[in-house]
Amino acid sequence: MPINFKKRTPNKGAERKTHPREIYDTLDRHANKGPLRVPVQNTILDEWFSDRKDQRDVILKLPTGEGKTLIGLLILQSKINQKKGSCLYVCPNKYLAAQVRIQADEFGIQHCDITAHGLPEDFINGEKILITHAQTIFNGRSANFGIGRDSVEVENILLDDAHSCIEAIKSASKFKIPRSSDCYHELLQLFGESLAGQGAGTFADIQNESRNAILAVPYWEWEAKQDEVVQVLSKYNKSKDKHVWFVWELLKNNLSNCVAAFSGMELEISPRLLPIEMFGTFDKASHRVFMSATISNDSFFIRDLGLKREVIENPLTFEKKWSGEKMILIPSLIDGTLTREEIINWIGQWGETNYGVVAITPSNWHRKIWESIGAQAVDKTNLITEVEKLKQGKFPHPLVMAAKYDGIDLPDNMCRILVLDSLPITETISEKYLEQCVPNSTFTQIKTAQTIEQGLGRAVRGEKDYCVVLVLGNDLVKQIRFKGSRPFLSPQTRKQIDIGLDLAKFAREDMDESKGYIHMLLSVINQGLGRDESWKEFYVESMNAINLDDGRSTRTSDEMLIQERKAEIYFSDGNYDKAVEAIQSLLDHHADKISKDEKGWYLQEMSRFLYAKNRVDGMAMQVNAHRTNKRLFLPPDGYQVTKIDLRAHERLSNIKSFIGEYADFEDFLVYMDEVFSRLEFGIKAEKFEKAIDELGKLLGFNTEMPDSNWKSGPDNLWAIKDGEYLFIECKSEVLLTRAEIQKEETGQFNNNIAWFNRFYPGAKVSYTIAIPTKKVKANTGFNEPVSVLRQRGLKKLVRNARSFVLGFKNSDLKGLSDEMLHQSIAQHKLSSDLLVEEYFEPVQYI
Repeated sequence: MPINFKKRTPNKGAERKTHPREIYDTLDRHANKGPLRVPVQNTILDEWFSDRKDQRDVILKLPTGEGKTLIGLLILQSKINQKKGSCLYVCPNKYLAAQVRIQADEFGIQHCDITAHGLPEDFINGEKILITHAQTIFNGRSANFGIGRDSVEVENILLDDAHSCIEAIKSASKFKIPRSSDCYHELLQLFGESLAGQGAGTFADIQNESRNAILAVPYWEWEAKQDEVVQVLSKYNKSKDKHVWFVWELLKNNLSNCVAAFSGMELEISPRLLPIEMFGTFDKASHRVFMSATISNDSFFIRDLGLKREVIENPLTFEKKWSGEKMILIPSLIDGTLTREEIINWIGQWGETNYGVVAITPSNWHRKIWESIGAQAVDKTNLITEVEKLKQGKFPHPLVMAAKYDGIDLPDNMCRILVLDSLPITETISEKYLEQCVPNSTFTQIKTAQTIEQGLGRAVRGEKDYCVVLVLGNDLVKQIRFKGSRPFLSPQTRKQIDIGLDLAKFAREDMDESKGYIHMLLSVINQGLGRDESWKEFYVESMNAINLDDGRSTRTSDEMLIQERKAEIYFSDGNYDKAVEAIQSLLDHHADKISKDEKGWYLQEMSRFLYAKNRVDGMAMQVNAHRTNKRLFLPPDGYQVTKIDLRAHERLSNIKSFIGEYADFEDFLVYMDEVFSRLEFGIKAEKFEKAIDELGKLLGFNTEMPDSNWKSGPDNLWAIKDGEYLFIECKSEVLLTRAEIQKEETGQFNNNIAWFNRFYPGAKVSYTIAIPTKKVKANTGFNEPVSVLRQRGLKKLVRNARSFVLGFKNSDLKGLSDEMLHQSIAQHKLSSDLLVEEYFEPVQYI
């Protein structure tokens, strides 16, 4: 018989503590878990309990390493102790959920998990916190939480790393139908004619299984064929095709408000507004906490989750100027010889270091490069094992992981050198389509900034933590220097990048010419890792100069996304005039903040709304939208191809205007080096073609991309003289080992010749194709003489163009003379008359 302590306790029946700080004092936590952090955790918990505990939605923003997980657990435990109902702690993925359970155990917080029998009674009765991951709730076939009217009611829900949870909701709320499914082929056949009308070449690439070829279904075609779409998807739902079955219940009654986009490998059907109301567990909760790192922009909470503006403008936070030390180094800015390839070859071979070295790449393709040199690749199969080795102080090789690193914490010696290798890649077809239509859109800039912040935050997890961050890849270097994306980074990250730019300059100034730039880079790394006092002092002084309000420009994007959401809600309710008014208001109030391409995008949204009410008015607006941004949907009729030309003396003025846009030579070189990095065989078609266009602009030609703009014609067209043109078809994704130009390629080329002759009758033109081989297959041919830009010629052209750029190093970029430009063009063999002769070869028939 156990001792009855209750009858011997003076304060019999004492109520459970409800203030989170007081709860913490009662926990049976591990011996190494000391008191709450002062003042961060104490201040946050005090404010939540006194002012926010009865507020429906609360955003909790703290830098990485400030103990958000414990704060979140204590908030939910407080709700349990207050007897305020069931409490759900939601992580973006299984790995992070497992980490939170470990922390809960270490702090002595009672929790539970979903079992084979479903939701545990302790959770349902509001006695223990259920810790799980987003896929268990945000799921069209959620066995445990249900959807719609059948959703399980939960009073309190917390989303950890809320931005990543939003991505999980988006993923669960769209049809992703692979080419291997018959459903893909039925829908491709249904929309084949309209897709071909939007781009015959791109549609051919889709038919030939090109992963990077993307076409969206025009909204007027999607509306016209709704009955057929519903029938096809319903059929595959009935047969339990998993790519349809898991999403059908979420979207089956809202397909008209979706956008469909095909690639050569997948079809994606996405809702324009997330079906949040279908996730009743989340939608009906009485208290919702969204935990986030200190990323400057929280606009997606408005656009995707429908949170009110005042919620994101008043987060629960403890504003510190900065926390932790990041020495950001950009090798390519120290010297051009410190290329991405050079640094990977150097670091990838390191072994048995005294600290962790971790590289984060945007794709498996990038990861394999590191792996081939000697780095240990990490994926979901060995993630826990390899992270555990780091915890144990075992560092046999650098680790490399691709893209997905939500919830991976690498504090202290686990990661002293973090390598961010190249710009994050958009994964979803709908987002790729948006990037294709509106490069550098507000949406893209916010997402990219969030991903960069997440990457930088992996290694420094506390106030006294430190690491060296190496930034590689011309695309990423260009992005972090791009002024348009800076406002979407936190003030702390902006300052750390500014310090990194200063370090590159200091390294060049203090360079010992006898020892080389790798030695200089290593010396600077050792100053950071060796805790050099002068570096620490410089860093602290620089970071203390942060102005937390400096450059903070999220209000514009907030307002734009509010108007976007309003418009979509009006449209889904059938209030088409109000929807149009909402977008018009957006354009009226932010005309000076958005690019011409973005304006075109919003005009296309207006045309979609108008079309639902009056097809003639809708199509008239679509013509206007396409005129503003030629990457958008091509109207069925009512458009007119606009021709380009190059007048006498215009070339030099074009070069002056192009170069004069840059404040200094370093910015100009960073921009052009990123362009040159895309001029290689193996680069995705749209990136290569855009780089060809930008190269033409650098050289002073008037350029356009007919296939992109008019859905017909060559990939690139340069006006190189008055009445003379360079016609360029690009096949950048053809393997270098390909022996011959094939029949479908010559057929497409000949169709594009016909396009040119139709719109440029009588013009002088050089027909060219960028492809690794000059041999033409025996059973085919070109209708005109054609020259080929092969690898050798492409490399020579890029080399000479880069030397042309370097020639302006010591010049006043805003005061270039005609004589200097003439001499430089001739010196680098870039004159109009020499282009084909110098870099291209005639095709060879076999």
